[in-house]
Amino acid sequence: MLTPQQRPTHFTRHNGEKAPLPFSKAEYERRLSELRVVMAELGLPAVLFTSMHNIAYYSGFLYCSFGRPFGCVVTKDACTTVSANIDGGQ
Repeated sequence: MLTPQQRPTHFTRHNGEKAPLPFSKAEYERRLSELRVVMAELGLPAVLFTSMHNIAYYSGFLYCSFGRPFGCVVTKDACTTVSANIDGGQ
């Protein structure tokens, strides 16, 4: 058994097949492409979105927070959602 000092503070969980998105994959790529143009112009290597609306707009992940914080990190190569493990598989 791990002690509290040995437990990781975060991890990546890959969930397998994804649920269908509200919009087409091409639409999300268009949104991300436009964002990445602005990021490049401003010299930003990454952006973090924390509003439910922006997370859904860029990733398609719409959630009910129940008080938990969520995020969406966009870089030049990836769009990654950040959520509590209790929401795993969503």
